[in-house]
Amino acid sequence: MLKQITLAAIFALGLSAAIAGQTIKKTETERALARLGDLSPEVARRRLSKMRPPTYRPGSVLINEIIKREELPVSSGEKVERLKAALQPVLAYHERDGKLPIYVLRSDQPKAFVACRAVLIITTKLMIITSEAELRGIVAHELAHEYLWEERDRAFNETDESSLREIELFCDAVAAITLKEIGDDPACYAQALERMTYIGIKAGNITRSQTKTHPSLDARVKLNKWLCQRLDQGTIQADEESRLKP
Repeated sequence: MLKQITLAAIFALGLSAAIAGQTIKKTETERALARLGDLSPEVARRRLSKMRPPTYRPGSVLINEIIKREELPVSSGEKVERLKAALQPVLAYHERDGKLPIYVLRSDQPKAFVACRAVLIITTKLMIITSEAELRGIVAHELAHEYLWEERDRAFNETDESSLREIELFCDAVAAITLKEIGDDPACYAQALERMTYIGIKAGNITRSQTKTHPSLDARVKLNKWLCQRLDQGTIQADEESRLKP
């Protein structure tokens, strides 16, 4: 409980409080982080485990239809195989290794997304502009959408813009935690996100401002920077507790 209070106090983004009998609503960021408890590795893993939906194993007909719908050529070869190998730690952390087909499609737009919970799609442009650690961060974000898949569908159907942005922030937080847990720098996620956004801005199809479905780039980068500090503090505390054990 103390950790959760400290978490909200440090982040200082409008902790819910009762003032003159009126409750101040939590921010989208606070609501996103609250889903993960105190952000310790054990609690985050436990929360995600409870939220994880049953594994979905699609048939080849659905997968082929999804790929066909994208209308982009499929890329294959040694680089693609290296990519798949590099993503295994992320897939394993989210218990999707060997269960989620990965397709790389040729495109000038840097994208990654899980389509219909059936297949992970990554574009060649994203492969080019990111390091392996950065790409693992982006994929971790996309895998995190599965935890709130039905909730996101409802938010879309109800045009609940605040919930949609909260879900994106939750996925941002999961991406940072995942990278920390598998031994990567959580800051890699924000670096990739910024690069993807700037490319999208030049192409005229992305903005760095808040939209109906996504928080602003500044808000997302700010969250990532805070999480990097918070997760580092957790590592230091864990090391100190380990040294104190007899």
